[in-house]
Amino acid sequence: MAQDPALGTPRLPFLPLRVIVLLAATVVIEAALLAWALGAARLKLPLGAVIPVPLLPRMLCGVALALAVFSAPLLWHGHPAHEHGRGARAMLLVRAAYAAAWQALVLGFLLLVLARLAPLAAGSILQASVWLGLCAFAVILLALLVPRAYAGLVFIWIVAVPVCVYMVAEVFIVSHGGVGWSDATGPQADTLRAATHWLLSLSPGTALDGALTGILADGTDFAWVLPFVHMCILDVVLAWFVARRGASALEPHGRDAAATQ
Repeated sequence: MAQDPALGTPRLPFLPLRVIVLLAATVVIEAALLAWALGAARLKLPLGAVIPVPLLPRMLCGVALALAVFSAPLLWHGHPAHEHGRGARAMLLVRAAYAAAWQALVLGFLLLVLARLAPLAAGSILQASVWLGLCAFAVILLALLVPRAYAGLVFIWIVAVPVCVYMVAEVFIVSHGGVGWSDATGPQADTLRAATHWLLSLSPGTALDGALTGILADGTDFAWVLPFVHMCILDVVLAWFVARRGASALEPHGRDAAATQ
């Protein structure tokens, strides 16, 4: 590892080896899924006929989002305590943005390849890739800020919110005598549909599916402007907290190491 001649401290590379390995692993997993999908359409591969071809892009987006969520706590876990100061915090944000952009570009490229089988519009591929990048950046910063609560917060954001929305919609339909979700009238029905649309537009999984297909799970059109603006605001707020707290204050191991020195 190179030494900084001015400070006498180790000069870390732009991307640590662990980050490179994790990003490469995401590419390998998604590329393997794509290779299996392309081969299953032409060869008799195992489970080749289980998933319909139109669902393959949605499955690829789901895998990409899952990899972004599960890899976020591992990217900069145990960040070195000697990296502090405004420049180090800025570099940490640049690294997080690079990792998120890498995942978005990989998804966009693989969706372009998969468009040979499934009908995909260029705008849908762009929206899905950008949304994944914004979500990946948010979960990386969230894992840096609250590593202990990360799993619970992400579970609520990605899993619990859509499930609760579906349960509320089902209860609403049953309580109204089986009237369709879109056929119910009245101020309560309109308010509930608006709240459902807003929550599904901000939950990463359902919004990613909506960005790819143009339709949310509630059957309404996905209006991408407001969700993208809200996600950008969330990313800016999280980045501000990371820059304010500093790299050495993000990890418990870093604080303990700094206190013992």
